[in-house]
Amino acid sequence: MKNLILALVFITQAAIAQKNDSIDLFAFHKLAIENYPIIKQKALLENSLELRLKNQNTNYLPQLYLNGQASYQSAVTEIPIHIPGITIPEPYKDNYKITLDINQSIYDGGFTKKQKEIDKANLNTDKQNIEVDLYKIKERINQLYFSVLLYQENEKILVLSQSEIKSKLSKIESGVRNGISIESNANVLKSEILKIDQQLIEIQYLKSSFLEMIGEYINKKLPTNTLLPLPIIPSASGFDLQRQELKLFDFQKEKITASKSLISSKTMPKLNAFAQLGYGRPGLNMFLNDFDKFYIVGAKLSWNIWNWNSTKNEKGMLDIQSQIIDNQKEIFIKNLKVNYYKDLSEIQKYDEILKKDIEIIVLKTKIKETASLQLENGVISATDYVTEVNAEAQAKLNQQFHSIQKESAKINYLYNLGKL
Repeated sequence: MKNLILALVFITQAAIAQKNDSIDLFAFHKLAIENYPIIKQKALLENSLELRLKNQNTNYLPQLYLNGQASYQSAVTEIPIHIPGITIPEPYKDNYKITLDINQSIYDGGFTKKQKEIDKANLNTDKQNIEVDLYKIKERINQLYFSVLLYQENEKILVLSQSEIKSKLSKIESGVRNGISIESNANVLKSEILKIDQQLIEIQYLKSSFLEMIGEYINKKLPTNTLLPLPIIPSASGFDLQRQELKLFDFQKEKITASKSLISSKTMPKLNAFAQLGYGRPGLNMFLNDFDKFYIVGAKLSWNIWNWNSTKNEKGMLDIQSQIIDNQKEIFIKNLKVNYYKDLSEIQKYDEILKKDIEIIVLKTKIKETASLQLENGVISATDYVTEVNAEAQAKLNQQFHSIQKESAKINYLYNLGKL
C-alpha cells in the first residue's frame, strides 16, 4: 500500500510540474535557442550587410577628390629662337596647383552588382552557420535532459526500495520486542536504509547540477524538485535528411558562384566620365607665368583584354573549392547514414531488452517476496533479504534505464536527421 501511495505522489508531482511550468524537452529546445547569445549575431550581420550595400551604392555616385601640389624643378622648357623686339617669358621653376577631380562611373562591367551578390551570399552563409550552431544546442539539451530522467527514475526506485525495507524493519523490530527475531537483523536493515539515504543524497545533488545547467541554457531557474516528463516523441521513418548543414553547403556553393561572376566582371570594359577643375601656376598655358584657372573634361574607357590567364586560374581555384564542398557534403551525409543505421539498431535493441526486463522483474519480485516471508520466519538473515530487495530494485532500475535509453535513441535518430 505504501508503494502505491509513493508512486501516486511522484505521478502527481510530475503532473503539477507539467501543468504549472510547461516543462518539456521541446520547450527547452525553444527556450535554449531563444536565449543563446549567438542568436544576437543575426541582427548584427544584417545591419553589417545594410552598411556594406550602402557603400557599394556609392560606386554609382560621382567620386570627388581634392588634390594640391607644390613642386620645384631643375629645368624648364626653353624655346631656342630669338626674335628681335619680342621677349618670350621663361616659365618659373616652382609650380603650384590645387584641383578638384570628379570621376563618374558610367559602366563598371557589372562589378558593383556582383559584389552585392557576394555580400548577400556571405550573409546567408554566416547566418546559416549560426543556425548550425543553434541546432547543436539541442543535442546538449538532450544529453542533460535524459541524464535528469535517469536520476529521477533511480531516485524513485531507491525511495520505493527504502520504503519496503522500512516496512520490513518495523516488523522485525516488533519481532525483536516479542523475542522472535534477533536484533542483528534489525541493524542490518537500518544500515541499508542509511546506505540508500547516501545514494539519494548523491543523486539529488547530481540531478540538481544538471537542472542548473539546463536552467542556464534556457535562462530560467529550475527548482531542485523539478520532475521532467518523458518526452512524447514524433514518429519518423526513412533516411530523409533535413539538417542545417545541408543548407550551409548550398549557401557556400552560391557564394562560389557569385565569386566567379565577380571575377568575370573584372574582364569587362569600364567607362568613366571625368572632370578636373583647377587653379595654379602655370595653368594649362605653360607660357603664362601668372596663376590661372583651368578645367578638363572627358571620358575614359579601360579594358583589360589580356591578363595572362589570371581570370581562368582564379575560376579554376573556385572550382576546386566547390569540389571540396561537394566532398565535405558527401562525407557529412555518409557519416549521418552510419548514425542512421546505428540509431535504428539501438531502438530495436532496447525493444528486445525491455521484453526481457519485464520477465526479470517478475522473477526478482517473486524471489524478494519469498525472501520476505523467510526473513519473518527466521529462515534467512536480513542481509540475504536486503540482497534480494536490491536485486529487484536493480532489475526495475535496469528497465527504466533501458526505457529511457530507448527514448534517447529515438531523439538521437530525429536529431541526426535534422527533424528536431
